[in-house]
Amino acid sequence: MRLAPVLSTSAAVAGIAVAAAVVVGMASATPRPSAADSSIPVTSSVTAPPALPDELSSPELADRASSATTGVASTPAATPPGAAASPAAPSTVSSPPPGAPPRAPAGKPASRTAAAAPAPPAAAPVKGQALPLPGAGSATRVITVIATSTRSTTATLQAWDLAPGGGWLPHGGAVTAHIGAAGMTTAPSESVSATPIGSFSVTQAFGAFGNPGTGLPYFQTNSADWWISQSGPLYNTHQHCSSGCAFAQGDPNEHLYYETPYYNYAVVIDYNTPNAGPVRQGAGSAFFLHVTDGTPTAGCVAIPQANLISIMQWLTPAAAPRILIGTA
Repeated sequence: MRLAPVLSTSAAVAGIAVAAAVVVGMASATPRPSAADSSIPVTSSVTAPPALPDELSSPELADRASSATTGVASTPAATPPGAAASPAAPSTVSSPPPGAPPRAPAGKPASRTAAAAPAPPAAAPVKGQALPLPGAGSATRVITVIATSTRSTTATLQAWDLAPGGGWLPHGGAVTAHIGAAGMTTAPSESVSATPIGSFSVTQAFGAFGNPGTGLPYFQTNSADWWISQSGPLYNTHQHCSSGCAFAQGDPNEHLYYETPYYNYAVVIDYNTPNAGPVRQGAGSAFFLHVTDGTPTAGCVAIPQANLISIMQWLTPAAAPRILIGTA
């Protein structure tokens, strides 16, 4: 076989293949008229390939030309020499079932159909009511003792907490309290068994039994503990002494440990005590919130022991507690 004719033939085949690809591409790119344009004649832009030269008249060269022409017309893109053809990737898009909502395009999040619910507004601070008696001052915990008249020997005791939004909220239920046999008075004395009217701080607790859990300063009594009601520098104070004491170990002073059940537990009411200011001799002493025996007192406020323990556990110096005593 002659070399020159073969090379010339190969060049001719390549030229025919390129021409065929151009023609097919132009045919694909030409828009087809729509049904509305059916009056326009449709002509094919594909022309017949030129006749092969004499050098390609042999069956072998004709087969090569036919393969080249056919490959160009049916192959969408030419594969680079030496590269393997990649198989077409299978489709991963499936049709939604009937009645299902349309899917969002790939790569784009589905739009929200409902806006997020707004956060609920913050609850307003709880508000309470006004106290039935004045005199709370800076206290955040208060006890009120209210009688229907100054001659009554019983009263209603209620504990209160300062509300976050102002005013006061009841702490626990109301309790019936026994007060002085002579009722209530604005002028207490050692000779009158009446409960003092007013607003008083609550700063000290004690009892014959151990501390029940109060936050107030607490002392447990024994046989050496006294409360002084005799006139003098120790008037209306607690004293601890067993012998050689500077006060009488008897009336009018109270031997705390032996005063049962009254002083099983007790809270000092700061009427005329050193904590309340200058002590006035003879103006009344030893006023406590203590355990009741069910009868009127000599001027103290008395309630059941279980209720007293609950109140003592609630009292704390941080609340600057006060007891308000009066009528309403």
